[in-house]
Amino acid sequence: MNLLRRNLILSGFSGLALSACATNLSKYGATPVAEVATDAGICHASYVTLKAGVPASPVVLQGCGPSTLAAPDGILQAASLTKPIIAFVALELVRAGKLDLRSPVSAYLPEGYIHRQRPFDGPSDLHVDRVLPATLANIPMASLLNHSSGLPNWSSDALAPTFTAGQRWQYSGEAYLLLQAIITAVTGQPIEATVSRVVFEPLGMRDSRMRLTDDIRARVVTGVDWLGRDKHFEFIEPNAAASMYTTAGDYAKFLAALASRRDLLALITADPIAVDRDLGLSWGYGWGIEQAEGGPYLWQWGNNPGYRAFAMLSVASGHGFILMTNSENGLKLAPSLAQSTVPATHGVFRFDMLG
Repeated sequence: MNLLRRNLILSGFSGLALSACATNLSKYGATPVAEVATDAGICHASYVTLKAGVPASPVVLQGCGPSTLAAPDGILQAASLTKPIIAFVALELVRAGKLDLRSPVSAYLPEGYIHRQRPFDGPSDLHVDRVLPATLANIPMASLLNHSSGLPNWSSDALAPTFTAGQRWQYSGEAYLLLQAIITAVTGQPIEATVSRVVFEPLGMRDSRMRLTDDIRARVVTGVDWLGRDKHFEFIEPNAAASMYTTAGDYAKFLAALASRRDLLALITADPIAVDRDLGLSWGYGWGIEQAEGGPYLWQWGNNPGYRAFAMLSVASGHGFILMTNSENGLKLAPSLAQSTVPATHGVFRFDMLG
């Protein structure tokens, strides 16, 4: 196992590792977002706010001084903000009668599931194992979407649930890769084609891709680690948990579409599983849910090497924002944006997994 892959697995790729010394991000809520960007040395950040479901114009911040000019159309990795896109596709298939959230995974993968143990090493890596239909029969479709499947975040060994599905919440990138296989089986199309057909094309998300393609390569902003060093990691194949490339403006189109879909909002929030009751956090079908003033709020964070992102949307008002950055310090900007767009006591910014 090379050092990069080992670090990705150990850290919980896409920002999913618990941290006993996690930063309390809420302390940044009272500081203007541009000031936080400068203090944190965030070279490229872009955000879009929404009011009543209508996106404002994108804003680009540069916190490294005038010598580093941030391109307004720069494309960044969305990291785990890929997951709500995939969940949207799955829920549209539910509405079309092609998926049933109550059905077991085995109903859609009757021959089992080929699990790739090194999903970030590219398609040539052949370290795989097979999850048997008997195991998949005990995993309901719904549990993949709300992270209660019992599957680990990532597994470099044989994939197996660590507890009975539905018992509790455990964030899982593996669950979304399994969901990717199901969507592919049901539609008969590669996941890229399905996401383009269901999301990107109808919403006009012209700068969004499920992997790094040659037509956007020159516009992708290089990621930066927390010490300010360049961090290079590329997705050459689609990964439903973490591989999306996009802009804040494009992702805001997705949030606007979601804000207008009362049917999907009702489905997402219908049967949440508890995450942290003290912070008012639970998880629905594809999104975290926060109970706070003006809420409930949908939220999701993204954490890939060199990138951080955050999205929040009020179910009631349609107010919210999308933030994308090329910095591992980037989540420090989210509380300030939240206070200016959806002011409340947001427990999510004290959630240890955001640290």
